[in-house]
Amino acid sequence: MIELRNDLNLNVGLILTPNLDLSLKILAMNVLDIEEKAKTILEENPLIKFDEDISVNRYEEKKESKIKEINDAYKERFSSDERFDLLDVAVSSNDTIQKKLLKELKYEIDMNESEEEVASFLIHSINEKGFLDIEIAEIADRFEKDIDYIDELRHIIMNLEPLGCASLDTLEFMNLQAEIYCEGEYKEYMKKIITILYSSNKPNIKKLKTKLGIDDKIFKILISELSNFALYPLENYSFSDNFIYIEPDLYVKKIKDKFIAVLNEKNLSRIHIDEELFDKYSKNSEAKEFANEKYKEAKQFILSIAQRNKTLLRTMNIVIERQRLFFEKGILMPLSRKEIAKELGFNVSTITRAVSNKYIDFQGKLIPMKNFFSSGIDGKFSKNFIKNTIREIVETENKNKPFNDDEINAHLKKLGINITRRTVTKYRKEMNLPNSRERICRNI
Repeated sequence: MIELRNDLNLNVGLILTPNLDLSLKILAMNVLDIEEKAKTILEENPLIKFDEDISVNRYEEKKESKIKEINDAYKERFSSDERFDLLDVAVSSNDTIQKKLLKELKYEIDMNESEEEVASFLIHSINEKGFLDIEIAEIADRFEKDIDYIDELRHIIMNLEPLGCASLDTLEFMNLQAEIYCEGEYKEYMKKIITILYSSNKPNIKKLKTKLGIDDKIFKILISELSNFALYPLENYSFSDNFIYIEPDLYVKKIKDKFIAVLNEKNLSRIHIDEELFDKYSKNSEAKEFANEKYKEAKQFILSIAQRNKTLLRTMNIVIERQRLFFEKGILMPLSRKEIAKELGFNVSTITRAVSNKYIDFQGKLIPMKNFFSSGIDGKFSKNFIKNTIREIVETENKNKPFNDDEINAHLKKLGINITRRTVTKYRKEMNLPNSRERICRNI
């Protein structure tokens, strides 16, 4: 006998609608990416206008006095010979991808000379696509290191920018993107799709959807998201003449005693809807449906840009608040994406998208936003902060009886900074500070 019954299943999850999907993609874009996206959409949507000829003179005149005030204010605060260690990792047009990755890595982890040699070799073993071109075991044997150590180092490099460098293959790289850009159950669905597609020469899309047991709408969204994944880490990296053109997404300025983030939206402000053309189409019965559809698409695109700008601005202002010591003295404090996400009520992946491939302009220097996030040592102090503290201890010591590294370490412990004497020596050498014997000799 056939039994009839009703089952109620409640599932909590994020429904990635097309509009949300677009918003997430726009959030991950920098200014230049959005401009390129706008030009592409312009070819498909006649209602989108990107006015190259629009006059911005009034806009500039309106801001000219305020910008001058801001510039004068922060120039008074900072002298040209002040050093900011974080600025050393600002992008240079002469940097190769290997130099760029090594610079980023040094701000992620502490390395002695031997460890840096291993990291450099690993990074220089990356091929033109960004994949590791040598066996992990071979690197371990070459430097007499554990395979686990090499693999852990490799995974840290994979999370630098460009994302995924040192991945072993496309499968690992695609899964990394799924881990970062997908949330909740969608992350697991995406990983299953990637695994199936990677292991099959001729995947059957219909069977794939059935096998996953998800409805058609969600499946289409997942496939759409997957189509935006890069196939290899350096797919979007330009090697031409070793030149990288970067436009800052934000400017950090100082007004009186307060630092503020200012969006770079001069070019983005040129993207708008052609209302006159929409009215013209709307009066035509044959074109009305087409006009409404394109109007909706254009409105969502511009709304996504506005949401992206709002998220970016809120994120950067919290970063400024938490990293005020950097902007004042060049001291970087520990800060995680999770802290920012919690304060804003966002998912960590949203903050990851917001800071990915974004740069700020501070004192005429371009700084990657991701460099403001540091795990710190002992969960409390960043490497940058500890080095500055060591410098202060040395500068204020009794010049007739300078502290040795053990005594410096004892002072640090009183401040709650728990590191080894070996680390103190390492940091002192990195800052080109002589040992206690040399310091007393120089003072005589």
